[in-house]
Amino acid sequence: MVRNWKDIAESERAKLKASIPDSLRLSEEVLKNLPLDVSNVPETCGLLTKEQIELTQLDATELRDRIASGKVTAVEAVKAIGGRAAIAQQLTAPLTELFLDEAIKQAEQLDAHFKQTGKVVGPLHGLPISIKNQIAIKGHDTASSFTSWVGKMIAEEDSAVVRILREAGAVFYCETNMPQTIMHLETNSYMGRTVNPYNTGLAAGGSSGGESSLIAMKGSPLGVGTDIGGSVRSPAAACGLYSLRPTAYRVPYGGIYASCAGAETVLSVAGPLARSARDVVLFMSTVLAAQPWLVDPLIVELPWRPAEEPAKLRVGVLRHNGFVQLQPPLRRALDTVVEKIRDKEGIEIVEYEPYKHDEGLDIVRSLYFVDGAKDVKSILAASEEPAHPLTQWVLDNPLVKEHDIQQLWKLCLRRDAYRTEYRQHWKKFNIDVLLCPVGPGPAPAHDTAKYWGYTAQWNLLDYPAAVFPTGIRASAKLDPVDANFKSLSDDDQINHDAYKPELFENAPLSLQLVATRWGDERLMAAVQKIDRINRA
Repeated sequence: MVRNWKDIAESERAKLKASIPDSLRLSEEVLKNLPLDVSNVPETCGLLTKEQIELTQLDATELRDRIASGKVTAVEAVKAIGGRAAIAQQLTAPLTELFLDEAIKQAEQLDAHFKQTGKVVGPLHGLPISIKNQIAIKGHDTASSFTSWVGKMIAEEDSAVVRILREAGAVFYCETNMPQTIMHLETNSYMGRTVNPYNTGLAAGGSSGGESSLIAMKGSPLGVGTDIGGSVRSPAAACGLYSLRPTAYRVPYGGIYASCAGAETVLSVAGPLARSARDVVLFMSTVLAAQPWLVDPLIVELPWRPAEEPAKLRVGVLRHNGFVQLQPPLRRALDTVVEKIRDKEGIEIVEYEPYKHDEGLDIVRSLYFVDGAKDVKSILAASEEPAHPLTQWVLDNPLVKEHDIQQLWKLCLRRDAYRTEYRQHWKKFNIDVLLCPVGPGPAPAHDTAKYWGYTAQWNLLDYPAAVFPTGIRASAKLDPVDANFKSLSDDDQINHDAYKPELFENAPLSLQLVATRWGDERLMAAVQKIDRINRA
């Protein structure tokens, strides 16, 4: 008998709701009178103490340091962060599971160790970390957005990255939402729609949108997502966070689940989302210090190589990719940051010309579902779960088709030839990093995130790409519709028509910095320098 997806969804949502302690439930009065910007509700609702609020405001590095110094216990940290996560769930729906009791027990064990020995168990001792629901945590369901997988994916062991983080002392207390099939730049699944804390009429990004929404709500100081087309970068940008899509084969991927298992045409990678650049470095350095290549033979034996901020930095600037221009708020943010860092502390700005980004997008779209999406469709059909509009849009693309082996080989040759051509193009500009958009506008309105060209380009090339917030917000007053707009493509016209200034009010505006393969460390050093100068 087929378990109906509606029954499964209702049951899973009820379990999640029941996991929120009564002491952390918002009143009906609060819930009925929510503003568009709900980011500060956890601090004004009266459910958290002043001390708990202070802990939730810290970035991961500072919270970790306070725990390691004995100023804060792991239990205190978990109760504060977990409590705020419970409140966030009632406001932006970022979670799929909350397991505070388990987390508190783990924190108690860490506190006992610290009391007995005076030492931490590792560099993340007592730090609460949130995990995207396709990444296995021992004893928890890894349904990965599919109702037909619910109850069938209880993890017998931690995924490789969770194991490393746990051994470093991290505490796990929740799993976060993602879109149906994982292949959206918005987050909406059988667990509901996750929304943007700064404007609930907008998306939190995808596919790691549960992570971005939760971290922006300060219900997590550091989270782990995945990225095959923009899925840690789009959410970070939408919610004004920091993230890194690392070069493939640096962060272990074992125990992370999705459809099309075993496909290698475009590689998904695991990466962090955080509220500071140094927290991104903390994640990467901790994971690579564990020497994951000793366990996973796919991981390149390349430790994290700490990099100082470069004295000189040639920054290429991609104003747009030649096919989809930027909506006014994002164009203003890019222009503002470029002028703020120009000629500062050895930074040289280089105008960068795009190279066949339309072809790159066609190639990567062809590579995502080389089975014609048979696998993902069969997973949905197993519980009679209907495709969401964005799922249908992805799967209906004419480039999604079944390939025989000869066709697949030819497609992979085309991919590799493009990578070679693009590397030669990059070389002509002699740049260290490329500053570019994460998408063609701010966080999109719900069900409209249909252009992946600014993120998927770097998945295709396997270039490390980081996101950082500009500190600038969208403003209807400052960002009117471009009266002189001239369309470059059908997608460009769609993007232009979607821009209604009043809809995007207060949306965070973020940018992307890109380096070439294996340049993750120098990329993050460049992010830290540019971010510091921009925030000054």
